[in-house]
Amino acid sequence: MSDEPFFPGRPRLMAPETARDIARAYRGLAENFTEAQMPREASRAMSDSLWWMTYSLALSQTKGGEAA
Repeated sequence: MSDEPFFPGRPRLMAPETARDIARAYRGLAENFTEAQMPREASRAMSDSLWWMTYSLALSQTKGGEAA
């Protein structure tokens, strides 16, 4: 094994609207999982939705988000 620290891949810069749309898609998925009585999957999808919405907000505050 390597002694190098593991860092997961980072998402590429994108338009804040794109990240927002991904967040909304995860939110819809979470709602569908809730209706299907799959609470673990719903929780994970909601967590992903919140992460993407936060990323969208961060992108909207930086110049990096302008280059889509």
